[in-house]
Parts: sequence; structure tokens; C-alpha cells
Amino acid sequence: ENHCKSSLPPGGSAPNQVMANNILQHLTFSSAIDVRFWSELSSVKLDDLRLSAEPRPFWGSYSTPTRAPQSTSSESSPAPKTAMLSFDSGSLDASAQVPNRTVRVAGKVTIMNTMETFKETSYSSFLDAAGAEISGSIDSGEAVQNPSLLARCDAIVYPDLKSYKYTYWFAFPALLLRSPPTAKPPAPVNKVFSDAQMKQLFSGYQSLLGGSSELQPFFLVLVDRKSSDVTVKPLRSWEDDSLATDNASDKIFGFVDPSSLTENPGWPLRNFLVLLKRRWKIGKARILCFRDPPTLDVPPASASVVMDVTIPDDPSQDASTSTGVVGWEVNAKGKLGARRVDLAPFMDPSRRAVESADLNLKLMRWRFLPDLEPERMATVKCLLFGAGTLGCNVARSLLSWGFRHITFVDYGKVSYSNPTRQWLFEHEDCVDESCPAEGKPKAQAAADRLKRIVPNVEAAAYSLSIPMPGHPISPQQQEGVLKDVAELERLVDESELVFLLTDTRESRWLPTVLCAAKNKVCINVALGFDTFVLLRHGVPLPPSPGAASASEDPPPCNLGCYFCNDVVAPTDSTRNRTLDQQCTATRPGLSPIASSLAVELAVTVLHHPQRSLAPPDLAGQVGDDHAAAGLGLIPHQVRGFLSTFSNVIVKGDAFQRCTACSPKVLGGYLRKGHEFLLSAFNQPDYLEVCVCVCVCVCVCVCV
Repeated sequence: ENHCKSSLPPGGSAPNQVMANNILQHLTFSSAIDVRFWSELSSVKLDDLRLSAEPRPFWGSYSTPTRAPQSTSSESSPAPKTAMLSFDSGSLDASAQVPNRTVRVAGKVTIMNTMETFKETSYSSFLDAAGAEISGSIDSGEAVQNPSLLARCDAIVYPDLKSYKYTYWFAFPALLLRSPPTAKPPAPVNKVFSDAQMKQLFSGYQSLLGGSSELQPFFLVLVDRKSSDVTVKPLRSWEDDSLATDNASDKIFGFVDPSSLTENPGWPLRNFLVLLKRRWKIGKARILCFRDPPTLDVPPASASVVMDVTIPDDPSQDASTSTGVVGWEVNAKGKLGARRVDLAPFMDPSRRAVESADLNLKLMRWRFLPDLEPERMATVKCLLFGAGTLGCNVARSLLSWGFRHITFVDYGKVSYSNPTRQWLFEHEDCVDESCPAEGKPKAQAAADRLKRIVPNVEAAAYSLSIPMPGHPISPQQQEGVLKDVAELERLVDESELVFLLTDTRESRWLPTVLCAAKNKVCINVALGFDTFVLLRHGVPLPPSPGAASASEDPPPCNLGCYFCNDVVAPTDSTRNRTLDQQCTATRPGLSPIASSLAVELAVTVLHHPQRSLAPPDLAGQVGDDHAAAGLGLIPHQVRGFLSTFSNVIVKGDAFQRCTACSPKVLGGYLRKGHEFLLSAFNQPDYLEVCVCVCVCVCVCVCV
């Protein structure tokens, strides 16, 4: 813990006070902070306050002492220097319940944005402002109706959220009277009350609580002068019942005392005495320091004490006013100054990695993207068809955006040429221990690497072959292929965001059909040597309200898909390919650029209320209703040209005879299911006949 120098507030004094010359001195508070408090404070700063430094309500709690009362001069064991005021994970929630049988001490915490701001704080002004609120509650009578306002805590904190270091200074504001109160030596409570009165005292306090587990910090005790019966009443009864003029009973002012020192009451009494003097003009008061567990049963050896306190008048000044505020907590060196705690060495490395991974996203919401929803993205299930060059880059970008559910589908194995371009693989992935002649399955190797990058990511892998049009299936293969198709359908069903990142054009056909039929957000990325195209696929338009359709097919899609520019069905593109065509030779920087843009487009679409139905924007034509969370344009297609370092935004309408997303194809799949798919796989012209593309081609040729 380091000491931060500061200007001392007026009347600042050390907290370890003992009774001397009959002057009443108090055992001050010391903050006892659970580590979960700091975790919650970090979340509040990142997610709620962000750049705001507005004070936030919070609370601490204290209980009656757990040790037997002792004198400050006891030699058997050292006397405690402070009473603990505890803070936990619920302390930043004003509506949260305090722990059972404790007193709530509320106030405000100010969370600074920089260490410089923390150091430049006027500590005396900060404490004076808190004291002014206490003083105002006394003058207005609010503290009489709600006595918990008399016990208060405030704090200033600077959280270094990257290194998990917290600099803080707590204050327990107490108003100063112009002349210090004095007190006679206290008497044990069982010397003041009889056994019968003790039972009435404890049962009366229980009745005052009314079944609540939260203790009332201040209360009145009335002792009838005739019957000697003891009654416990709320503090407001002094004014509501005009007890100041009641001569039928003796009045004792009680408070729940955290002190375990016989001669020294706890810190909350200070402001209570100010209220007695300023509001009720009481100069002499009998005080009950209630230090026992609040139960119906009287403890065999009560720790509570009763003391007679005198609050003297000052003949030269108005004694009903205070002269200042004290209450700053001392640090570990016993001096007035801030404390510092470093939690990094005690944090679980995995948890620290997870929180650090999301830090950038949360900071983006502070200034630039206040409507960003990283929590929402963390729940989105992403499905990546392809774990190669594009798949690896897309997955890494998804991690950066906070996506934590990623599934790979790829049938390939890691080869020695992959690690330099496919950044989720290393040399060790090129050899599979179960089959040394081959590399590890790409999907599984990619998923395993994601888990090592971010420990809480849920990454799954499926080594599935994607059936394709133009690639006939033999009867012996049909059962296995349909099993893979069923698995692919399930994966698309369970996913919200799908990326098409495979090597061949025809391998994207089945995922395109599935995504359109199931209304999924689908992003397609394809590479040339120095060009790329990325686009978001459309989905069927919702039917107009009340409109009846004579067709069994779904409505047309709102935007074109990857296949809408074709007038022929996809065929086997792997035949008769040279080595450079088989390896998809591209400029090394192309894939990272295209993959990053694809993920940026996906994030923008997910933040738009219409998702896949969001209208497409062209360059410079974004509308107010199109912008999603401040992320800007939502284009349909982006075509990139690395040779000229340029991109072009394009809009493409859905082709009514598209062999992948047209109503005829989607309707055929929805009605016939696997039968339709088998026909498309086995019959080269089936899709063209289905959508009548062959007729269009013939007409064009004749013309």
C-alpha cells in the first residue's frame, strides 16, 4: 500500500483515540473490502459509468463487536485501533440487502478516470460536501425520520483496469462541535437495568426491527418512572410524540455500537450527538452503547454500556453549529492518505485473460460506440464453413469482437503449406499422432487453438464433407452423405451467424440454401489473386399482412446471394485444375483484409434491428434508419481490388431464377427435403431445369 500525499482536512486527527481528561473520544472505522467489491466496481466503471465521474450511491455495513469489551489499557491483548466497516459485491447496488444483523452505512463513491484527477481532488472540499449533506439532513429533520443518514461513508477510487490496481481513500464524515463532549465513566448495562428491564430492552428492540434483518442504528429507550418498564421506540418519536416535554419517563438515546472498547463508543455516535445538540438543544444525554447481538434472549454477559455525556455550550459562539468535518481513513502507515491494492497476483490467469480480452470492447462504448452490445455478441453462435485461410482470419476477428461461440466445419487436414497463411495452425499441427502421414483435422486444430487464445471460448469442430451440385453420389455413399446433410442442417438451425469460407464455389451452394431457408445471417467471402468479394446474403421477404399467396414457394429474397449473378448451376470446379488453381494462390495480405471486413459487416448487421432484412447502403448514402449502433454503412457487397488499394460498394438484387436462393429452389427444398438435394447433387442440369434457366439461356442465344 502506497501513501498518496494530500492536503489535510480541517481538524484531521488520528483514529486511535482513548479517553483522556474526561473528553469523549471515539473508535473510528476502518474499511474492510472484499475482493468481490473491486470486481463489481470494475464492472460498474466499464459498463455503466464509463467516462462519467458522477458520484454513485454505495454502502458498507457494520455489526456489534464480536469480542468481549476491554479497556484501552488492557495488557492481556492489544486493544483494537478501529472498528470494521465492510464492503462486498453488493455494496454498489443501493437496493441490495445488507448482511443479516448489520447496520447499513450509505454514502457515495466517486470513481476517477485518471490517477492525476485522483491526486488533484480537493480532499477537504470533498469531505466538507459530505458533511454539508449530513448537516442539512439534521436541520431539515430528515435524519430524525431516517436516522441511518447520520452514519455515512464516502470514497474516491481510481481503478487501473488493465493492471487490476486500485487506489482508494475512504472517509467516514463526522461533524465537529465547537466544544468537545465529555463523558463520565461508562457503566455496564446490567448495572443500569434489572434482569426484567433487560428482557424488555431486547424484546423491544426486536419489535422495533419488525422482522427486518437490517439493524436500526439509532433509537430511543424510555424507562417509566412509576412502573420502571422499558420501552424501545424509533428516534422520530421524540418529535412525533413530543417526548421532550414528557416527564413520565426517563430517556436514553441508544445506538448500535461497533466498538469493543469499554470507555470509547464507536464513530457513529459523533453525528448523533450533533443532532441532539443542534436540533433538540440537549446538553446532557444518557447514551446506551448497544453492543450485543440483537436477539430476544439476553446474553449472560452483556457487552453493552451506558454512559452520561455532556455537550457543553460555548459562551462565545453559537454552540448549536459545527466547525468542520473529519473522518478520512488513515493508511497502513497510520497517516492520512490513500491506500492501494494490487489484485493481479491473486487473480486466476484464465479469468484475467477473459476480462482483458473483452476490455477493448467495453472501452469502445465509453466514447465511440455507446450502443455497442458486446454482451449480446458473446451469446451469438457462429458457424464457419471452412477452416482454411479465410476461416482462420475470420475466427480471430470474431474473437476480437467478443464472440465466444464458434463452430468450424471443414473436412481437410493441416498441411505443411498452411501455417504461414492460416494463422491458427503451427508446424506441430501438420503431423497427426494417430496418422503421422497426415496433418491434424483442420476444424479440430482451429477450435483447439481458439481455446488456448481465449480460455472461455466455446469452440467446436466438425469434420464433415459438404455435398455439392455436380458431384454425383453413389448408392454406397448416400447414407453417409445424408447423415452429414442432417448434421449440417442441425448446425445451421442452432447458429445465428454463418460464414461461407470454403475453397470451391459449389461447396457454398448447400449452406446458401440452408441459410436462406432458415432465415440466417449469412456472410460470404471469396478471394481471387488480388481481388475479393464479400456480401451478405438475403433472406425471403416477410409476407405482406393479409396478403394471400397462391404459390407454395416462399417469397423472393430481399438481396442477392453469391449465386445470383450466374445463369448456370454450379458444377464440379475441381477437375482439370493446375497446382496454382488447386492452392487458390492469392496475395498474402488479401485474406486478412477480406476477413476483417466480413466480420465488421457481420457485426454491423447484427446491431441493426432488421438484421438480414436491413436495407443496403451505398457509399455516402447511409440513412439514419440504416445506421446500427453508430457502426456506419450496411452494404450488400464489397468488392476489393488490392492492386489499386480500393474497394467498391455494390448492391445486387435477388435473381428470380437463382439456382440457390430463388423461390423455386427454396420451395423445392422445403417441400422435398433430402430428395430435392440428392437430385441436385446427382443431376447436373436439375437446378437449371428447376428454375427454368436453360430456357432463358436458349432465348439469349437465339437473340
